[in-house]
Amino acid sequence: MGYYPTPRSMVAKILGRLQMTEPARFFDPCCGEGDALGQIGAASPRSMTYGVEIDGHREGEAKEKLNHVLHCGYERARVEVASMQLLFLNPPYDAHSGLGGLEMRKELIFLRDLSKQLAPDGVLVFVIPRYTLGTEMVNALFHRFMNLAVYRFDDDEYQAFRQVVVFGQRRKKNLTSAKELSDADRQMKNEMLIYGKDMEQRMPYLDESDGRMWFVPPAANIEVPILFRGYVLDEEELRLDLAQSDVFRIADNMLMSTDVQASLKRPLLPFRRTHMATLISAGALNGAVGFGQHRHMVVGMTRKIVNQDIVRNEDGSETVIDTESYITAVRTIQPDGTILDLQ
Repeated sequence: MGYYPTPRSMVAKILGRLQMTEPARFFDPCCGEGDALGQIGAASPRSMTYGVEIDGHREGEAKEKLNHVLHCGYERARVEVASMQLLFLNPPYDAHSGLGGLEMRKELIFLRDLSKQLAPDGVLVFVIPRYTLGTEMVNALFHRFMNLAVYRFDDDEYQAFRQVVVFGQRRKKNLTSAKELSDADRQMKNEMLIYGKDMEQRMPYLDESDGRMWFVPPAANIEVPILFRGYVLDEEELRLDLAQSDVFRIADNMLMSTDVQASLKRPLLPFRRTHMATLISAGALNGAVGFGQHRHMVVGMTRKIVNQDIVRNEDGSETVIDTESYITAVRTIQPDGTILDLQ
């Protein structure tokens, strides 16, 4: 499949249909080099942009323009449901062969899979070829979105793929039947079906004045991170996970504690090695010991070992004798993560 980014001139006209007053989250699951979503994000500087791109080179370019970018297919991305206020979707223009040889447009697959990422009342910007506006596509749109409308690219940009832009707002709940459609929905649905069947039927241009705008709702708690991860953790994500892990916070506090005033009570007589071994194996001395770069964790444990001896009897039979013994072991954990077992 080729790479055909949305022309900047058309993105500018798409922006003319959007009303953005508060920071929101914008999502492009086929972000390419990040130009289109970056252009939209620049119109709302306090908003956050999220992109997914399967090509490694383009993903690198997108990272320079977007706040968050994943290098994978959208199917492998883990994105929090209903977390986005704007979905900019310009999917691959192609057919997909499924079970039994049935073909389905990839544009429809992307729409069905990704609509759930939009929050209620979130805005869809769907860039697709005009001829894909068939019954299945239009039904999928109206079951998921309200306040729908469609506009075409300018003549120069339209010739290559006959691209159109569908705008809509995410319903709070998907419809289950066409009977739930409003009269306005039915009228627009019929218009879309006509546009898909008759390529010569006049369709309004993106910048044609009709007074219609789509308001992008603000994100609640834009500063709070959302789930947006690839299927394989990269080094930066792993570092973030470790920093937020309760287990590692406890270990860090024990290893790097600034409290060095704690002291053990002096025994009546000095400990012998066997005394120390008993205290350690009992776990009485577990915790952080040492200072500065020599500070480390100590964990004592007692292990049971079973030795088997086979005794041959006079009648030729064998008797297996198990002998149990216990050993004391000490496990140390260094600040760099090195683990040593001493016994």
